[in-house]
Amino acid sequence: MEDKIKLLAQWLNNVDSSTFYYNSERSGKLEYEVMQAQVEVCNKIGDMLEEILQMDEEQLQDNLEEQ
Repeated sequence: MEDKIKLLAQWLNNVDSSTFYYNSERSGKLEYEVMQAQVEVCNKIGDMLEEILQMDEEQLQDNLEEQ
């Protein structure tokens, strides 16, 4: 399962404008901003997953208890 999460994190961190089929010649400013927001969200989620995967058991428990 951990390998699957690592792969998902890598995919999310590799998201760019081409992932969302953004075409600068046919799309306007709003479409560009939406695409940029999507890329940013995917990259942030990927970073969070990688951070969680790097935690040891004690760090995981401490974070779970804080919630």
